[in-house]
Amino acid sequence: MKLNFIDMDTACVSFQNMRVRVVVTETKLADKRNRTLGVADEVVTSDRVLLKVYYFGQILLQTSEGARFVCENPLDVVIPFTISFEELKGVICENVQSERARRVACILYRYPIQVFGGFVQFQTKYVTDEASMQEMFSKYIENRSQLAFIELYVEFEQSEADRNILREDYNSDSEEEFENNYEVVGPDGDEDQGDGAVTPDMSDVANALANEMSFQEPSFMRVLDLKAMHVPEFPDYTSADTMFCMAVVVAEIPFIADGEFAVGMEFSSREGVIKSIKEYTIRRSVDYRVYESEPLTFYAKCTQYGSGCDWLIWVSIISRKYCWVIRRYNGSHTCTRATISQDHSKLDLNTIAEAIKPLVEADPALNVKSVIAEVQSKFNYTVSYRKAWLAKQKAVEKIFGGWEASYEALPIWFEAMCHKEPSAVVHFETMPAYQGDDLVIDIRVLHRVFWSYYPYIRAFRHCKPVVQVDGTHLYGKYKGCLLVAVSQDGNNNIVPIAFVIVEGETSDAWYFFLSNLRQHVVTRDGVGLISDRHESINAAVERSNGAWSPPRTFHMFCIRHM
Repeated sequence: MKLNFIDMDTACVSFQNMRVRVVVTETKLADKRNRTLGVADEVVTSDRVLLKVYYFGQILLQTSEGARFVCENPLDVVIPFTISFEELKGVICENVQSERARRVACILYRYPIQVFGGFVQFQTKYVTDEASMQEMFSKYIENRSQLAFIELYVEFEQSEADRNILREDYNSDSEEEFENNYEVVGPDGDEDQGDGAVTPDMSDVANALANEMSFQEPSFMRVLDLKAMHVPEFPDYTSADTMFCMAVVVAEIPFIADGEFAVGMEFSSREGVIKSIKEYTIRRSVDYRVYESEPLTFYAKCTQYGSGCDWLIWVSIISRKYCWVIRRYNGSHTCTRATISQDHSKLDLNTIAEAIKPLVEADPALNVKSVIAEVQSKFNYTVSYRKAWLAKQKAVEKIFGGWEASYEALPIWFEAMCHKEPSAVVHFETMPAYQGDDLVIDIRVLHRVFWSYYPYIRAFRHCKPVVQVDGTHLYGKYKGCLLVAVSQDGNNNIVPIAFVIVEGETSDAWYFFLSNLRQHVVTRDGVGLISDRHESINAAVERSNGAWSPPRTFHMFCIRHM
């Protein structure tokens, strides 16, 4: 998690639309009864607990509420607190009506932790034995006022019969049988439709996350003491049981000597497979259509398959080797493109973003014309201005993080800051969220936030008795203002002493800033306050009940604004 402010004029922050999940988990059982299997009439009492079991689904780690489980039909099961771990696994297998649910491989549960400002983030933990299961029950009892049930995510072992299915299919001698098993993913042949819905198995979660969100440090971080920074200073806010989130697996792409794929070629990840096929397709000015895009297999054919070109590729994962292998390949393309285009359907935003990441990392202000030139140089295609601009935004997000993610991290970021330096000052103001005219119960929207670091507070005691305040408008995806107070030391160096993020330069916003500044930082009298002639500042000074008026302080105008 990080907040990236390049400078005051380009810092862009979300306000009205930034949503922060609050500590509310409401009981929603009445409309879920149709999902309950065999336990619809049971009652949750003081010695029983309702489990909501997710399976064959997804673990979403980067949401506004932290970790979240999703699946198509979660299962509701009522169990006693006295149940054993083996009995729990048996109950789950018995109620999940699927041939694939024969034996439980692993179980996770999620639990809430309090972060700054009363907000909550959910983290995950494994249930591996009786002790960890009792710990799960204890966490539920501690938070029973907030939790209506315990949420589990269950992964099942794959049987030997299931593992042999793929082998039998790949060894099939019938070309017709092989082809008839698959349908086109989308009418336009764009595999991105399939990629977005892929749900990884629990055992592949680390690889999937690392390849999707692989981290490469920005250039400005290469001068930092990374060894010292990686020491876990805040163990209370990072669960050791979610270490799979931190795994980093590079999507290695094997070297292709003659530019062609071959049966038996191995890839470290599914993303590596798709990236290689895309680059191969772009380089040869051909195209393909996806027929299957699943967690365990990827199957594609030339768009002109059956009309003069027999190119197809079938890749699947080998669990015991933790890699993807080409099982079937008909190469190379024998088709030609009917028309010459300046763009390619597989030259999508993600591909371009990955290609220009080094340039954007070195210079975040890289202009769009340079992006177009880089794409032309690497791929020999000229993309539109709009496509280049969108690809640059995606590259910026990959390097520095997204708008929403940065703001959702604010409570934890400030909590960690105050934990490290308890004398730091942070003051939040939130307001209700509305969807149309309806109040959203479990959502609060950030309104304003004031903060000052303790070293700044101490430094001001030794500065000249002068405070200058000013603000800058934020011009990014979300609007607002960043207001800053600075002073000056004995060597005429500018010393920042406080910051605030507000909705705009209004009288209320300036009053919020100046009142917190006076209360927490500028506590001595005889200080000069320098500002421009903005009417909102004058109104805020008049509302301060003498805190910013003579003889305690003296409000002056900057000569530049006279």
